[in-house]
Amino acid sequence: TVSVLYWCKVRMSAIRALLVALLFPLHAWAATITLRVTTSTIADSDSPHTFTPTVHSSSASCTATSISNPSNGDVNTVTASCSFAAADISQVRIPNSGPDGWYIAKAELQINGARMRLWAVNLSPPAFETWIDDDPAKPDHATGIWEMLPLRMHFTTQSITNAESVSTFTPSFISTSSATCAGTSIAAPAQGASYWSVAGCWALSTLARVEITAPSSDSWEVQKASIDRGGGTLEQWVATNQAPPSLTPIIDDDDLTEYKKAVLQAPNIKVRIVTAATPASADCIYTFAPKFISKTSVVCDGSVVVAPGLGSSILSLGVCSFPPEDLERVEISQQGNDGWDISELYVEVASVEQQWWAINESPPARSTVVDGDGATRHLKAIFAIFFTPAPATPAPATPAPPTAQPTLSPATPAPSTPAPSTPAP
Repeated sequence: TVSVLYWCKVRMSAIRALLVALLFPLHAWAATITLRVTTSTIADSDSPHTFTPTVHSSSASCTATSISNPSNGDVNTVTASCSFAAADISQVRIPNSGPDGWYIAKAELQINGARMRLWAVNLSPPAFETWIDDDPAKPDHATGIWEMLPLRMHFTTQSITNAESVSTFTPSFISTSSATCAGTSIAAPAQGASYWSVAGCWALSTLARVEITAPSSDSWEVQKASIDRGGGTLEQWVATNQAPPSLTPIIDDDDLTEYKKAVLQAPNIKVRIVTAATPASADCIYTFAPKFISKTSVVCDGSVVVAPGLGSSILSLGVCSFPPEDLERVEISQQGNDGWDISELYVEVASVEQQWWAINESPPARSTVVDGDGATRHLKAIFAIFFTPAPATPAPATPAPPTAQPTLSPATPAPSTPAPSTPAP
């Protein structure tokens, strides 16, 4: 019996050791890091040397495959086998190689199929482009150093004449504790062009707003301002300094106070409105200002919709004091005598769009018209979640408990009463 128990104990120990080895290997699998470096298209970027990038985490580093003789405008893809995950990368460095220089337009990490642009922090302020050179007069270019800065806002300039700005605009990133961090400047934004402003002061989760003050006597009309949430996701922000809020900020040093400083904030209410594709009355030249109303009757202004065209999908975003789960209805009032044919309206809740109903129509409908034509139900479109109640299902009948029957006791004979005596005649 003792020998049998000992044999079982040895076998169980071996099995346990095998399971531990399989489930908890001694050496973690190495992560493959992919880096794309695009060479700038300028003459002196024709480098005859070999450059070797290194990838760094906070506690380790690894060496990527080398890039030999980068030429004008080519895209160089290299990989590195590292002991840490791509999410743990803190820097990518490329040291100079001899007396020759390499001009780089951009460096990108490829993570989960998405390209994440890096910023050359060896320059001040950080920039997309840099060069690597063994020039003692340029010590900041001896090594290219790239980082994924946490605060990144993307701007697109409107394609209109007065957007031709000659000044420099410097966004300020402001945290929830009111700390201010200057982003990289945007010099003379041109019509229809796109720009980035980045900063590395704190985490994106503590960013409260972005402010841009107008330089003297100049203006910049922005078509869209979006914060980079990472993973290639851009979230459009709202200019809350304008009344009603706007998705197209104007920064101008004129007599209009609300334009002197753009204040950009993240929306928490997101509504998408689809304009009908065919009706002529959808050729609207007016501005419509949706209002978001909570279940407790709190009113929040959504961003304006300017001249909605035929068949377009338009966002109206709100920076509201209540969450989207508390939104009860969306109201859009007519402006002037013009009409706007709305075919669909969607509200985003927990990243999922829900189609709402126009309850100003009777019966409620998916589509409606906002118009000043005298039809009362069209003076204001009112959208809400409208559910047709399901027919009531009768509850299954529950049998009544049996009625208690009286208990019969055995009959007790009544005492006999003697008959009255009759006197004899």
